[in-house]
Amino acid sequence: MKKVLFFMPDNPLKKNAGNRTRALSMLNYFKSRNFEIDFVSEYFTGRWNETDIKAFEQSGLANNTYVIKKKPSKKNILYYLLFYKLPNFFYQNKAWFFPLQFPELVTMRFKRAFNKILKNSDYDYIFINYASWATLVDNNHLTKKAITVIDTHDFITAQLQKKVNIGQSFKEEIRRISLFDIALAISVEEQYIFSQFCKNRVALAPMMLDKPENQNATEEKPFDLIYVASDNIHNQKSANWFFSKVYPLLPGNIQICIIGQINEHLSIKAPNVIAVNFAEDLSTYYQNAKVALCPMLTGTGTKIKVVEALSYGLPIVCNTRGIDGLINKTNNGCLVSDNPVEFGNNIIKLLTDRSEYEKQAENALAAFNTNYEKERCYKNLDTVFEIV
Repeated sequence: MKKVLFFMPDNPLKKNAGNRTRALSMLNYFKSRNFEIDFVSEYFTGRWNETDIKAFEQSGLANNTYVIKKKPSKKNILYYLLFYKLPNFFYQNKAWFFPLQFPELVTMRFKRAFNKILKNSDYDYIFINYASWATLVDNNHLTKKAITVIDTHDFITAQLQKKVNIGQSFKEEIRRISLFDIALAISVEEQYIFSQFCKNRVALAPMMLDKPENQNATEEKPFDLIYVASDNIHNQKSANWFFSKVYPLLPGNIQICIIGQINEHLSIKAPNVIAVNFAEDLSTYYQNAKVALCPMLTGTGTKIKVVEALSYGLPIVCNTRGIDGLINKTNNGCLVSDNPVEFGNNIIKLLTDRSEYEKQAENALAAFNTNYEKERCYKNLDTVFEIV
C-alpha cells in the first residue's frame, strides 16, 4: 500500500469554494486507489475548530489527521513577540531588505511540527497544495525518498500582479514549483506557462467531478438562471458588473437563484431573485435551473462552477474570463461575451430558442464527459502516480 502525506491549509469538507472542492477530489482519488493518507492542515488558515477536526477524522478521508497551529496563543504577549513574532519575521523575510514579492506562508513553528510528522514516517508521495507553502519541502532532507508533488491551483503571480513586481514574483513562483518532482496544473494555460520555465514534470490535472445522477430529473425548472459564487474580490467585481449592467436589461419575470457568500455583498432585492447563502448540496439547485451564469471580469484559473454546470448539461453564459482553463474553448456549452447587451441577449436566446438551448446543453455534457468526468480523470492521474 502506497502512503501519501497530503497538506492542504483549508478544510476540504467546507465545500464553499472551488479550491476546497479541488482538494476534496484529490483526497477521494487517493482513497479510491487505496493509499494510506496522512492529512495535514493549518488551524487558523482553515478556520478549524474541534468540531471540524472531529468531523474530518470521522469522514474516512484520511488515516491520520494533523491540524497544526502556525503561531502560539497571544495570552503571554511577551513570549509571543520574542519567541514567535520576531524570529518568524526574519524567517519569512530572509531578505527583508529586498522584499520577496511572493507570499511565504510557512512559519518556523509550523515547519517544525511538519518535520516531526515527516521524521516519524516514510512516504511514497508528499503532496503540497499551493506554491506559497512550497518551503515545507525546500532543502528538507526529511522528505527522504518520497516523490514530491505540488498542486498549483492557480497562477499566483497573475493574481498578485497589481501588488508586486511581476518579474520577481514570477521568478520566485517558478523556483518554488521547480522544487517538486511533479507539478499539477489545473488548466491548460497554466500547464503551458509552467512547462515553459520549470524543469520538472508538469502534468495537466483538470478539475474532476462525478457525473451527476438524474441530470434531467426535474421537468419543470423553477429557476431560469443559477449563479454560484464565493465572496472573493473577483466575484464581487463581476457580480456588481452583472447586476448594474446586465440585470436591468433582462425581463422582470426571469427567475434567478444566487448561491454562496457573494450574497453578502449584493444589495439587490427583487421578487425574481432568490438568495441562498450556503447549500450543502448544489445538485438539487442545478437540476432545478435552466442556465448557469458566470460573470467573471478578472481572476485566473479554471472556474469550478463552470465545470459543475457542465456536468449537469447546463448551458453557461459567461465573460471571456469564464472560460479560462477550459480545455475546449469553443463548442463547450458556453456563450461568451464581455459586452453587457450581448451578455443579456445570450441569456434571452437560451431561454427562448429551444433548438439553441438543446445544442448548447449537448455541447456542455460532451465537454464534461470528455475532459472532467471523474473516472476518466482518475485514469490520467494513474499515469502520474504510477498506478497500473
